[in-house]
Amino acid sequence: MTATSKFGQAILGIVVMLGILPAASAMEVNHVAWDQMLRNYVKDGLVDYRGFNHADDILILYLGMLGGVQSEQLPSRDARLAFWINAYNACVIKGVLDHYPIKSVKDVKGFFDGIRYQIAGESLTLNGIEAKARALGDWRIHFAVVCASLSCPILRSEAYTADRVDAQLTQQVQQFLSNTEKGLRLDPRQDTLWVSKIFKWYAADFVPNGALTAQSLLERLRPVLDPAIAQAIGQELVKDYELHVRFMDYDWSLNAQTTR
Repeated sequence: MTATSKFGQAILGIVVMLGILPAASAMEVNHVAWDQMLRNYVKDGLVDYRGFNHADDILILYLGMLGGVQSEQLPSRDARLAFWINAYNACVIKGVLDHYPIKSVKDVKGFFDGIRYQIAGESLTLNGIEAKARALGDWRIHFAVVCASLSCPILRSEAYTADRVDAQLTQQVQQFLSNTEKGLRLDPRQDTLWVSKIFKWYAADFVPNGALTAQSLLERLRPVLDPAIAQAIGQELVKDYELHVRFMDYDWSLNAQTTR
């Protein structure tokens, strides 16, 4: 047994003794172990994958618990949102660790549509897990599921929970859209609204009943925009010219912490 494995087993023993990972019931899912892993190995949205390897045994146990959950019997929509978001993010971390070191998830064949995980009694790819989250009808999940890349929304240093998921999702959207390098940027000189390609890939989730335009997208986003950004964009929209939407380049580089 390697030193890393021994470390993981020791931590696992402590976790089990403390009751951090009880068996999942149809009515409750305990995300405390996942929360602790995120607090230990994620900072400012960047992941210490080398450190995460020390918790691989705990991650496997956590995913095993998620595999036995009957998601349709969870007590609320918020509980299901938290469940599927955490499941996606935990499986992404597991997928990276299984192939680490890598420079990008794009280097792993089938990372999104080939590799399968046992979640909620089903064998699902990451795309399949994301589809389960999307089916709940909350477009904000696109800023919570994180595909381990720099242009993604940041990975929170905490798990999503049923009692806080609404506030957590709103915070994720606001944080992402305030980032002018990868979220949203207004360029009035070129009559252009620059946005993440996330809006292009999932346009139907943001504007389900029409075309994705600057007007239609901003009508969707305005309630969660920073007031200063909303005011600036509002001033542009009342002008006579049309504001065009363009999409930023997407950086698929791994969202890893810089090696010291």
